[in-house]
Amino acid sequence: MAEDRHTVTLRALAGMSLELCRDLQQRALNAESPEDAVRLATAFHRVSRGLRQTLALELKLVRYKDEVAEKAKAKAKADLAEARAKAEAETRELAVDQRRKDVWEQVGDCFWTEHEGADWNLPDDGIERPDRPPPEDPMWDRLEAFLDAEEAKPDFLTRDFDLLVIEACDAIGADPTLIYDIRGRDRAELEPATADSS
Repeated sequence: MAEDRHTVTLRALAGMSLELCRDLQQRALNAESPEDAVRLATAFHRVSRGLRQTLALELKLVRYKDEVAEKAKAKAKADLAEARAKAEAETRELAVDQRRKDVWEQVGDCFWTEHEGADWNLPDDGIERPDRPPPEDPMWDRLEAFLDAEEAKPDFLTRDFDLLVIEACDAIGADPTLIYDIRGRDRAELEPATADSS
């Protein structure tokens, strides 16, 4: 950290006190009378005590500044980690929402195709009807429950999308062959291929 006025002043004061101590010591050693020696020794003692206090205060100030700098560095590091974690969570949330939407669209199309001609998809007779099952249809509840369970798994975003759609169809009782030609194929063939490690 850049030195502030207090540190600079204390360092200058310590330098002057040290210089004065050396001068007093030399004069006390060269005193011509015992009285002068005692007087100079007493002055030396007082100045040296002030020097020790100045050095101790300077050290305390330096340690305090180091502590403040360390706390600021730790806080900045924690803030950065928190910001990264938040960004990662938001990114994952967006990806999860998109994957859920994609599964809904695929499975919804499958369910709609399978139940074509149901009451909610009658030919246009002037009464507006949706071309998908109504929101209260239990299929939607089963699909929502399935996606909630799958989302909690760590591989929800990385697992094979087609396999996820097929399992969603199974979960709601829809026929996945309406969107995937999987008749006569072993389920293991639908698992994502593993990369060759060689």
